[in-house]
Amino acid sequence: MTFLWPQMLWLLAAVPVLAGGYVLLLRRRKKFAVRYSDLAMVREALGPGQRLRRHLPPLLFLIAMALAIFGIARPTAVVTLPSEQRQIILAIDVSLSMRASDVQPSRLAAAQAAAKAFVQEQPADVRIGIVSFAGTAALVQPPTRDRDDLIAAIDRFELQRHTAIGSGIIVALATLFPDEQIEVESAGFNSFSSDRGRSKSLDQPSKEPKKQAKLVPPGSY
Repeated sequence: MTFLWPQMLWLLAAVPVLAGGYVLLLRRRKKFAVRYSDLAMVREALGPGQRLRRHLPPLLFLIAMALAIFGIARPTAVVTLPSEQRQIILAIDVSLSMRASDVQPSRLAAAQAAAKAFVQEQPADVRIGIVSFAGTAALVQPPTRDRDDLIAAIDRFELQRHTAIGSGIIVALATLFPDEQIEVESAGFNSFSSDRGRSKSLDQPSKEPKKQAKLVPPGSY
């Protein structure tokens, strides 16, 4: 807990000063009552309950004064409240291995059907995003509550070469926690998989140096 005006807390020193003054005042009245016996007899007739009740108003006043000074100092505290916002990221493999038919009709079709069923079962206030990964990972559908957009994104899956599960996990985490500034390239997945998965044209010159043919005399091989 912190205070916006902590200097106001010095006023709390007045509370014990007033309490001490009240005690001194009671002692002075007690000496006066002993001097005049008739007043002492009247106080004894009131009983112990009445005497304690006399101190209740000053006590309440001191407590209220301390609380007021505490409030004037404006205390502040960070309170963690439960968030009602829910968000889910589905990471789905779209590599060539998903065309296998060990799960009928295929792994990809079964995964698409399961993803659609999962999307339809979620409450309407849940935001869902979709990440597909093969050689690279991509956020194919940002988190949304529109179920039609999610179903359409699932239907657009296309198989690609290679599998980079790590990239899919990193992209999903970066989508869930945008404030953490998670970089996919810094993890090394994106650059590695993109180089492997990139198709090359026949007209594109190769970066590897060409080896020059070396003539050798007949019979030397």
